[in-house]
Amino acid sequence: MIHTISLKNFKAFRDTTVPLAQLTLLSGLNGSGKSTLLQALGLIRQSWDAGFLMADDLLLNGDLVELGTGSDVLNHDFEEPVITIGIGVERVLGGGNLVWRAPIETEADVLKCDASPGRVGRPNDNGEMQIFNLLAHGFQFLRADRITPSVTFPKSHHAVRKWETLGPRGEFTAHYLLEFGGERIANTELTHPSEPEAQSLLAQVNAWLQEFSPGVRVDAHSVPMTDFVRLAFSYRGQGVSYGAPLRPTNVGFGLTHALPVVTACLGAKPGSLIVIENPEAQLHPQGQVAIGRLLALTAAGNVQVIVESHSDHVLNGIRLAVKDGGLDPTRARLHFFHREPGNQSQFESPKITKEGRLTHWPSGFFDQWEKSLDQLLD
Repeated sequence: MIHTISLKNFKAFRDTTVPLAQLTLLSGLNGSGKSTLLQALGLIRQSWDAGFLMADDLLLNGDLVELGTGSDVLNHDFEEPVITIGIGVERVLGGGNLVWRAPIETEADVLKCDASPGRVGRPNDNGEMQIFNLLAHGFQFLRADRITPSVTFPKSHHAVRKWETLGPRGEFTAHYLLEFGGERIANTELTHPSEPEAQSLLAQVNAWLQEFSPGVRVDAHSVPMTDFVRLAFSYRGQGVSYGAPLRPTNVGFGLTHALPVVTACLGAKPGSLIVIENPEAQLHPQGQVAIGRLLALTAAGNVQVIVESHSDHVLNGIRLAVKDGGLDPTRARLHFFHREPGNQSQFESPKITKEGRLTHWPSGFFDQWEKSLDQLLD
C-alpha cells in the first residue's frame, strides 16, 4: 500500500508530504491542489505503462494525465528547477520512499530523471518484478471525464484481459463486464442486501445500480464481427419480467457515468489500488451516498481507494459506513486542501470517529449548506 505522497516543486506544491490510508478522500476548492496528488500517481503509472519509467523517464502526456511540458508542472515558487515525486510504500524493497527526481526542461514533454528508485519495475536477482499497487494488475484510474451514453463501446484485449483495467475514462467497462461479469466478486462484504445469493460481478453491479435507478438492469453484448461491445439497459416491469432493452442514450447520463465506478469497486481484488475523480458526477444525492458507502466497503476489503470529491453526500456515505462498522475509522483519512493567493497548497485533516462524526470541521470543508442556510435565515 502507498502510505505517503511527497511532492517538491510539482505544480501546486512547493514541498509537502500527504499521508494516505486504505481510504483517502481529497476535497477542497477548485485549483487547491487535490488533483495534483492524483496527477502525480497518474504520471508514474503512465510512464510505467509506456515503458518510460524503466528508462528513468517521466512521460508528461498520456492516457491517464495530460500535463503539458516541463514549464507546466514546475511550481512557480521554485528555488531549483527540479521536480521530485516520492511515494512511500509498504513491503516493497524493504519499504520506505521511492523517489523520482527530474530536472525541468521547459519545453520537454518527457523528463529525464537524475535520481530514481532503481530496481522498481525491473526484475530482481530472482527474476521477480519489484512493484507495488500503483504498478500492479487491476489498478484503476478513473478520470472525471468518464464515458457518456453511447450505442457501442470499444474492446481492448490488452487492457481488459492482461491488465484488468477499465480504461482512464471507463471506456472498457462494457468489455470488462463481458469478460468477467460471470466471475465471483473477490469481496463478498460488497454483496448488496437486495441480492444476497448471487455473487457474480454482473449480478452485484446490477444490485448496486438499484441505488441510483430502482428496477434497472444492464447487460453487455459483443457486437459480431467488430471490436465493440453494446450495453443494454432494461427496467423491471410487472412481476419479475423486464421490459424491452434500452440504449444507454435513452436512460440518461447518470447510470453510464457511474457504471465504471461501481464496476471498479466490485471487481477490485485485495491489494489493488483504485483512484477516482468525482465519483458522484451525474448522480442524485441518494446515489452519491451509496457511492460513498461502496467506496468505504471496498477499502475495508484491503483495496486502497483514493478519491477526489466535491460531494458532502459521498462523505456522509463514508461516515455512515464507519458508524455501521463497515470500515474501521483508523483506515480512513480526510484531507481538505486550500490555497491562498501566491502561496502553495496546504491541507487540514479532520478525523472520523467510530460514531461517524468528525473531530473538527475546517472552514470550507463541506459546510456550504450551513453557510447558505444561515444567509437564508438571516
